[in-house]
Amino acid sequence: MKKVGIITFHASHNYGSMLQAYALQQVIFSMGYDCEIINFRNIAQKEMYKPIFMKGTLYGKCVRFIIQSTYVWGILKKYRLFEKFLKEELILSSKEYNTLKDLENENFDYDYYISGSDQIWNVLACDFSCAYFLPFVKFGKRIAYAPSIGPHLNIEKYGNIDKIYELLNKYDAVSVREIKGSQYIENIINKQVPTVLDPTLLLDSNRYDNLIDKKPLINGEYVFIYSPWSNENVYEMAYTLGQKYQMKVVISQGMTTKDEMLKWNRKFKIYAAVGPKEFLNLCKNASIICCDSFHAVVFSILFKKCFFVFEGMSDDRISNLLRITHLQNRSFSLSDDYLSASLHIDYTRTSNDLEIEREKSLKWLKTNLDVYN
Repeated sequence: MKKVGIITFHASHNYGSMLQAYALQQVIFSMGYDCEIINFRNIAQKEMYKPIFMKGTLYGKCVRFIIQSTYVWGILKKYRLFEKFLKEELILSSKEYNTLKDLENENFDYDYYISGSDQIWNVLACDFSCAYFLPFVKFGKRIAYAPSIGPHLNIEKYGNIDKIYELLNKYDAVSVREIKGSQYIENIINKQVPTVLDPTLLLDSNRYDNLIDKKPLINGEYVFIYSPWSNENVYEMAYTLGQKYQMKVVISQGMTTKDEMLKWNRKFKIYAAVGPKEFLNLCKNASIICCDSFHAVVFSILFKKCFFVFEGMSDDRISNLLRITHLQNRSFSLSDDYLSASLHIDYTRTSNDLEIEREKSLKWLKTNLDVYN
């Protein structure tokens, strides 16, 4: 059996990052290949996803610990839930690698190497590494499946741009996640670069049901907020909708500043102990989802939920998905009358169009694995 090695942001304590790694591996298994995720976790990434009250100066740690004192144990449990998902739901290489040098010193025996999805080609990301362009590969075919370059298309910002261009031209097949990213990479390698779906969209909702506890984490109707960077506008939208429809507002992240705590702490139900499985539970059982996150939109669509995304059409990643699914009208700004928007979304056309795109993406991946088999 041919063997595939994936390198991606699989160990980021970020719901979308870990779930897209899970989805891509499951898809490759279903195609009849053996598959491992290369367990590359650089130091910057490990530092980035520590609990916030464990980072910075002693004074800063103490301040953040006090602010988050009521849900410290939830935050610590959240960290453990991510690590548990990593160990139990992903098939990883037997060794962990922390540097590009570690990877270069290893004699991997994969037949195919896949640069996976998420913003692994965003050279300005805190946890970026040149490793995601596969410089350590000695033998085997190189495939890029749906990597994102990020919102600014900024590969030129990397110090050794000639090295990146050289590595891009070594790929046997390249696809990316966003249309603008496709055009951008095409200009570099002078080859057609198709746009394919994020791996999370390659699985239908039934496949995610296997990861979700049948019991809802939150009883009753609720608005679920997911805003990775604590966007006040998303908070305001969620709170206002909660007030209108008399629903509690649930958030899976703690307040990080004194001002946030004073403004929102009593208005929201903070449920901090949320790993990838718990995130799916909160999405599936929510009455309304308010977000500014690509993957929150993904799972809103997969679970056919009512969702409101803040200024989604101004984000290339989200707007691309909204256009594919004909849900551009679920993008709002605070100047929009989102309070008059329907809570009912007809997913008939969306489901049909998504299935067409899913089949195209799966065909591209399978073709580029089988062609070298």
